[in-house]
Amino acid sequence: MSEIQDAAQIIKVSFEGAEIILKMGNTGWQFVKDICAVFKKVLDQEKLSGKTSVQKLLKMGGDLQVFRFETKDLERVKALANKYGILYSILPDLNEKDGMSEILFHSQAAPRIQSMMAKIEHSNIGTLDEYYENAEPDKVEQLVEEVKKPALPEPKECELVARELAKNQVEKISNVRSRLNMTWLQIWPIICYMEEQGILEKGKEGTVTLTRTPEQVEELVDSQQWKQLFGEEEAKRRSTGSSQETEEKMQVIRRIQKEKRNNPGVNAITIDQKLVYEETEHHIKTRIPYRKNEFIWLDKSEISWINDHKTIFAGLEKKKEYAILDLEDRFLRKTSGEDLYRESYDPVHRERARQEQEKIRRRREQNYRKAQQNLEAGRRTIQGQRR
Repeated sequence: MSEIQDAAQIIKVSFEGAEIILKMGNTGWQFVKDICAVFKKVLDQEKLSGKTSVQKLLKMGGDLQVFRFETKDLERVKALANKYGILYSILPDLNEKDGMSEILFHSQAAPRIQSMMAKIEHSNIGTLDEYYENAEPDKVEQLVEEVKKPALPEPKECELVARELAKNQVEKISNVRSRLNMTWLQIWPIICYMEEQGILEKGKEGTVTLTRTPEQVEELVDSQQWKQLFGEEEAKRRSTGSSQETEEKMQVIRRIQKEKRNNPGVNAITIDQKLVYEETEHHIKTRIPYRKNEFIWLDKSEISWINDHKTIFAGLEKKKEYAILDLEDRFLRKTSGEDLYRESYDPVHRERARQEQEKIRRRREQNYRKAQQNLEAGRRTIQGQRR
């Protein structure tokens, strides 16, 4: 009977387009609603810092677990998690009195988390419902109230989007994102906020239509009314730092791309987003193209996202030795950046390899047809002799 009850308490929750397995505790559906608020809080925090750990954990779906440890060991836990290549996200501290902290991870990483437990005293692996049951009720209530408040977009980013939209009466959001080199998570809240203010209307197939002429939008952006949409003091405070930071970030990305293209010791490469398998705070794990179970880790400081955040732009140092690992991060071999580029990323070499594979395929087909013809001819000869 207990097994049936346990099974009934395990549910799948759809959140941010992903299915998560949750085991309801004694609080039932209240736990589900509150834990989704926790996810939303972490997502909002990571958006501000440019991280995507919890987003990727949610996309993986399935069973998510909690690693609990003493707060004083937080930096050590982060260092070990990065060392073992564990994708994790720091959970809000909902019980500051117990002196413990928690990180969220996928159950697939449990063996590596257990290796960390051997080095971190007073640590253990738990579930989300245990994390929730240990929380202070007022802390949970405070977090839920914070999540309910809509996040105010950055004024300068809104201005950039508005001026870009003013170029056309009807525009695709994806085109604006591409021209401004913004991610979906950055631009979507701005589009929604502008719709609330009556500046535009969202349409079908990802389009937006301005509710006024492009000239009127330009005038609005330059007016006092625009500042009042955000609150004048808030607009001044936020725009002074954030716009400068955004522009500086874009300049760094452009500089890195230019250096990689012009550096004779580096081969510039692009990696499709679909090849990204894991991410930590400082590194990203990608599968090597045309290799079923071969992966490399790249330093985040040496990559930049392009093409609507669908492609990674990076560089392979020709003389550097890269460790090739399998999906479980087991070492397979080492190879130079030059060989790695030539074998897997060089478009000319790939085209030659494709042509060579095509020749082999055609040759095999021809040999197969000849063998079939010879076999058929042999059968006819045998049948003729019998007659």
